[in-house]
Amino acid sequence: MTYARFLGLFVVLPILFLMWRYRRTFTAWSLAPMGLLLVVVYAATSPWDNLAVKWGLWGFDPERIWGIKLGYLPLEEYLFFGLQTLLVGLWARARLARALGTSPSAQRPEARPPERTRDGKLTAREAAP
Repeated sequence: MTYARFLGLFVVLPILFLMWRYRRTFTAWSLAPMGLLLVVVYAATSPWDNLAVKWGLWGFDPERIWGIKLGYLPLEEYLFFGLQTLLVGLWARARLARALGTSPSAQRPEARPPERTRDGKLTAREAAP
């Protein structure tokens, strides 16, 4: 399996699912902090990952990458940094919204007044604890 296919199946598809599933929850404002997180991820991960490949700690099969390299890393590795960050960030944002009750799926319907019979008494369903 190529690196690009791996990214498509296991990272891009889940991102698309999360974006579709929580489309009413995600707003530009709620997702803005992920931009800062991406800057931190690239700044922190790129140097040591480049050094690890340079020093031979791991490498990438040339037959399984596109062949475009930035430093010692293939383009797919940089895509992985960003896409994985987005995947985890979207998932965490959706879970947080649900836990705080700010997502539409977490909101409960408004309470209806109790049902009453014609003579004004509560029905058996409403009277039962």
